Amino acid sequence: MNLYIGTDGDGFGAGSLPLGVQSPYGALRLGADTSNTLDIPIVFNHLGGYHYSDTHINLFSHTHMFGAGVQDYGEVGIIPVQIDNNKHLQEMISKRNGYRSEFQHEREIIEPGYYQVYLHTHKINVELTATEQVGIHRYSYDKIKNKQHVILIDNSYTLQADVCNRSHIKIDSINHEITGLIFFQGSLSGRFGGVTTYFVITLNNWSKFGVWNNGQIIEGQNEIDGCSSGAYIILSNEQEQITMYVGISFISIEQARTNLHVQTNMFQSFDSIRTIVQQKWLDEIERFEVSAEWDREAEIKFNTALVHSLSSPTQWDESNGVYLGFDGQIHTKPDYMQHVYTDLSIWDIFRTQIPFIVFHDSQRANDIIHSIMINVEQGSDLPKWPFANGYTGCMIGSHADILISDLIMKKEHDNYLNLTQVIQALRKVANQNQVHDGRFDPSTYIQYEYVPYDMDQQSAPLTLSYAYDDWAIGNVMNAAGLTDEAKEYYRRATWFEHVFDNKTNFFCPKNKAGKFECPTNEIEFLNPFDNRYVEGDAWHYRFFVPHKYSLEYDVNTLNTFFQLGQLWDTTLLPNPYYWPGNEHNLFSVWQFNYANRSDLTQKYARWLLNHAYTIKPDGLPGNDDYGTMSAWYIFTSMGFYPLSGSSTYLIGSPAFDRIKITRNKNECILLINVHNNSPTNIYVERVLLNGKILSTFPFIDHINDLKCSNNNNQSNIQLDFFMSSTPLLLYDK
Repeated sequence: MNLYIGTDGDGFGAGSLPLGVQSPYGALRLGADTSNTLDIPIVFNHLGGYHYSDTHINLFSHTHMFGAGVQDYGEVGIIPVQIDNNKHLQEMISKRNGYRSEFQHEREIIEPGYYQVYLHTHKINVELTATEQVGIHRYSYDKIKNKQHVILIDNSYTLQADVCNRSHIKIDSINHEITGLIFFQGSLSGRFGGVTTYFVITLNNWSKFGVWNNGQIIEGQNEIDGCSSGAYIILSNEQEQITMYVGISFISIEQARTNLHVQTNMFQSFDSIRTIVQQKWLDEIERFEVSAEWDREAEIKFNTALVHSLSSPTQWDESNGVYLGFDGQIHTKPDYMQHVYTDLSIWDIFRTQIPFIVFHDSQRANDIIHSIMINVEQGSDLPKWPFANGYTGCMIGSHADILISDLIMKKEHDNYLNLTQVIQALRKVANQNQVHDGRFDPSTYIQYEYVPYDMDQQSAPLTLSYAYDDWAIGNVMNAAGLTDEAKEYYRRATWFEHVFDNKTNFFCPKNKAGKFECPTNEIEFLNPFDNRYVEGDAWHYRFFVPHKYSLEYDVNTLNTFFQLGQLWDTTLLPNPYYWPGNEHNLFSVWQFNYANRSDLTQKYARWLLNHAYTIKPDGLPGNDDYGTMSAWYIFTSMGFYPLSGSSTYLIGSPAFDRIKITRNKNECILLINVHNNSPTNIYVERVLLNGKILSTFPFIDHINDLKCSNNNNQSNIQLDFFMSSTPLLLYDK
C-alpha cells in the first residue's frame, strides 16, 4: 500500500487526507500539520493538516477530519525542538510557526498505526502510534553539544485558525503530568456551539518548565489561560530519548486520564503499544486479499483504499463505554453496541463507504445506525451530518433515510433496531419541520410536489434528493408491513419528474407558477459554480435518479457525459461533465446497466479505475470525504457496486484475478475468480454464482446471492467472472 495517496492534489483535486496514526475508526488521529517553504497557508490544500508538496512540519496535532472538504479539529499541538538557551526559545514562540522544522519524505515511514519522520531543523527523530484516544510519541534527539532538549505544547492550537475560544494548561511537576483543555468553534463544530477537547500528558525526567502567552515565555510558571498560550518542558540533559503519552477526551480531564491509563495498560512501552495497534490493523486488512499479477498498482490502490475506508467514521465512546451525547450529557453506550460513532459525513458516505461496511462488517454497520438513532433520542431529530456531539446542517437531503434503508433492505439489521422509533423518525423528517437538520419546509414541498425555486434556489437538487430519500423511506415502510404508507412514499419518489424540463432535457429549478429557471446557454449548463445546483452543474445532476430502475436513460446523452468527461485532464477545477470526485456523479457509470448497455458500464468503470485513481500522492480525484472515494474504488475494482438503500448491486468490470473477502468476523468467505482478465479483456461474458449462471445479470442481490446465511445454506460464496476483449450485449429487455 501507499498511504501517501490522497495527501496531495490542488484545488478540487486535493484528497485532504491526514498523514499520521490512528487505530481503526479511532477518534484520535495524530499526525503532522505541514506548510510550504514560504509559510503561506493554502487552506484548501490543508483541510487534513498534511500536504505532500510541503517542506515543513509545523507541529503534530491529535485530531483531524478525514478527507473532508472543510476544516475543523486539529487540537493539542506538540513538537519537540532543540534550543541553545531561553532566548532561542523566545524567538521560536514569538512568531507564527516559529518552531516548525524542515523534513524530507525520504526520512518518513508511514504504516497503518505507525509514523516516523526526522525533523531536519531540530535534529530529532519522531515516532508516533495511537490507540483510540491516546497518542504515543517517541522522540530521539541527536546528541548536539550544549543543546537543550525541549517539548513545546501549543494547547491553544487548532488546525483552523482563530477558532479557539478558551484554552488552559497546567503543569504538575510532582506527578510529571500536564493537563489542559481547549474549547473551539470550527467550521462544523461552531454550528452547534463548539467542542471542548481535554488532554492529559505524561512523561518523565524533565528539569525545567514554563509557559508562554502572546509570544512571551514565563519561566517556571506552571499554569496559563488564553488562546495565544502554551507550555514547554525542558528535559534532563542526559535524556536523549523520551516517550510521551497524550490522552484526550471530549468529556473531562479525568476521563482523558482514564483513557490514558486504560488504553496504554498503565503505560506500556512504545513498541508494545505499536504492536497492539498494528495487529488491530492487520486483523482488519487480512480479511481482504486481492491479486492481479498484470496490475500490481491496482493491488496498491486497493489496499490503500481499504485502510482509508477503515479509518472512519469516528469511534465516539471512550474507555468504559462513556460518551458525550447530543444532549450535552454523559451517557454509557448500550450493551448491545460495541461502539458509538460520530463524524458521519452522510451526504458522502451513504453512497459507498457505509454500504461497504454493511457488506463486510454488519456488527459495525448496526452500531452506526444505532448511533444515528441515539442522535434522534438525545437531540429529537434525524441528523444530516453529525459531527462530534452535534448537528451541523451540512449539505442537503435527509440521506440518513437511505443508510437505514440500506441496512434493512439487506436484512443485516439486528434485533435491537427499534423499527417503531425508526419509522417515527422517518415520518418526522419527511413531513414535519425539524429543529435540527431538517428538509426544506415539508408542507410546501408536499403541496407543490417539488421545492419551488422562488422559495429555495436549489429547487432541482433538493427535489432530486428528497425523491431518492422518500424511495428509501418507502422501502423501510414496506419492510415494516406498512404497504399503503409505502405506496405514498414510492409516489413521492417520482416527484423528480416535476423538475425535469422536456425542452432542455435537464433537471432545472421550477418556481411556484410552474415556470422553469434553467440555464440559458451551454456555458451555463457547464458551470459547476452555478448556485442553482449544489456542488455541481446541470450536467452533473442530469442522471441523479439512482432509485428509478425503470427510467429509460438516454444512452447517447449518458455516453456523451463520459466521453467529454474524459477530455478534462485536471482536478484543480471541477470537471463540467462527468466528475469522478463529485458525489452525485458516483453512480452515473452504473446506470448504463439500466439501459441495456452493461458494456459501457464496464468500459468506463475500468477506465476510471486506471485514470481517475493512481498510486501518486494526488491519486484521488478529489476529497476522500471520510472514505467515500476510497470505498468507490474498492467496490468498483471488485466488479460490483451498491444501489444504496436497496439490496441490489450492479456488475461492472473487476480489476483483479482473484478476490477473497472474509466477512462478518469469519462468518463466511466470498471468493471471486476472474478468468482471462487483462488490461484489454475488460468486458464480462458471463458470471457464475456458486457454479451456476447468474440469471439476474447485470444485477446481484445481497440477500439471495451474497448474504452469508442465505436460503441455500451456502456458508461460502463464489463468483466467477469470465472476461473478453469484445463488448457483448448480455441480455435483452
